Amino acid sequence: MKYITALVVAATAISAAHAFCCDSNSKGFCKDGSEGTPCCATESCNIFCCNCDGSCRSSKRSFAADPFASKPVEEAFALADAEGNGKITLPQYLAFMRVPKEDDEVKAVWAAWFNKHDKNHDGVITPDEVTA
Repeated sequence: MKYITALVVAATAISAAHAFCCDSNSKGFCKDGSEGTPCCATESCNIFCCNCDGSCRSSKRSFAADPFASKPVEEAFALADAEGNGKITLPQYLAFMRVPKEDDEVKAVWAAWFNKHDKNHDGVITPDEVTA
């Protein structure tokens, strides 16, 4: 029973992490048709394209208050940290952000975003590097 409860909680957390963030689609585009950078907010976001300043770029140009913004970014970090070692590698990050493996151009944009947040340039993201 504990295993099922943990699985349900993890699935809910993953949905929440992606549901209220300003990330682009699998082709790298935002809801308003513009190209993601890679996030689709009007201002800066954290590495997970969440907790963004401003609003998400969308066809409606309006966005409700972000319920994920009030949750700690550590929750998203824990989900992306597939090995549970306190570090996120580029492959783990690309998988977590659902970047298509076959699209080198989109992967390059997300890799550049990862590298921007890798403050000490050691090839991994640690909890202290995830703030926007």
